[in-house]
Amino acid sequence: MILVIPVFVPHAGCPHDCCFCNQKIISGSKTLPGESEIASKIEGFKEEAPRYDEVEIAFFGGSFTAIKPEDQEHYLKAAAPFLKKNGGFVDVIRISTRPDAIDNETVERLKKYSVKIVELGAQSMDENVLAMSERGHTANDTKAASKLLKENGFVLGLQTMTGLPGATEESDIRTAREIAKLGPDFVRIYPTIVVKNTKLCRDFEAGTYTPMSTEAAVRLCSKLCEIYDENGISVARIGLQSTDSITRDGSESEVRGGPYHEAFGQLVRSYDAACAMKDSLKEVTDKSGRPLSALTILTDPIYFSDALGQNRANAKSLKEEFGFARVNVLPQGIATEDVFRKRAGKLSNVKTVSVPTERYANRLAKVIRADVCTLSEPTGKETSREITEVILELEFKSLR
Repeated sequence: MILVIPVFVPHAGCPHDCCFCNQKIISGSKTLPGESEIASKIEGFKEEAPRYDEVEIAFFGGSFTAIKPEDQEHYLKAAAPFLKKNGGFVDVIRISTRPDAIDNETVERLKKYSVKIVELGAQSMDENVLAMSERGHTANDTKAASKLLKENGFVLGLQTMTGLPGATEESDIRTAREIAKLGPDFVRIYPTIVVKNTKLCRDFEAGTYTPMSTEAAVRLCSKLCEIYDENGISVARIGLQSTDSITRDGSESEVRGGPYHEAFGQLVRSYDAACAMKDSLKEVTDKSGRPLSALTILTDPIYFSDALGQNRANAKSLKEEFGFARVNVLPQGIATEDVFRKRAGKLSNVKTVSVPTERYANRLAKVIRADVCTLSEPTGKETSREITEVILELEFKSLR
């Protein structure tokens, strides 16, 4: 597990006001931290740090390397004493910045202070989308900065956004393929949301910008995750991280529109799980030739809610489509016979059905086994009926 100690640098040094950006709101911080504030914040994580495999100090929220060089050094000097090589408890320093704020001089400064991970806000590789979003940099800037950072041994992360002005599903997919070619170590995917006090919000209210629906954004992000996975690139996060100002209810929320959800990544995992299970159950139905009465899903306990879906949406959908009387989730590792051990009746037959897996090889969830179970269920002293139940073993990929 990784402990990330966030130090927010809101909008510091950024020369542009992107149409979607109100960084003071998104970062949850409105003032630049001083040296003592940084040190105090980091020190506050000292006791819990030993419980983690790795501890990172992360300068998030603004374009760190666009700050004046002396200010960059001010913040990095505040963090340096906490590195393990200097007797502290922190393994890594990471920063986030713009692609056009990386050059040879900057790279040498970051190396001097042992910065290891650099995230670039690429957002899109479509020049028209970048221009309409008022990013102020080009796709070539992202390519050049990525190349320079990789050549100098940094761990490279690239942040992208879906549904920006001018973007289409096709352009967002092309962006993912172009990003994959740059060979980042990880990516973050942020569906565009409309935040108050931004140009995008004004366009939204004027009817000149229409955000993606949550359902469309979930489907698109599923496709993007598949592209990254098939290229061996980790997806560190899907969806904007919650802050108090964003998650407030009603008029108090800073979100005006768009596909915001506190657990957006879970929506994508649940969507993939639903697709994989439905495809598998169609195969089971075709091969068994009998109506299915119930479904048991075996999976890692940490993914129970992902399997069932938000508000049991997957369970409800599966019941409706396949006529299940019930849908249960149990931990992986339980033998098929044990699923029915406490049930009335006799398990007369268990048949393992080959289900499609290749289609989901690079998705966040896939079915790896399907057992069709015939159960002789008593209906009276000397009478019984045969019912058919299905056990699916569902495997999830964790985000980084």
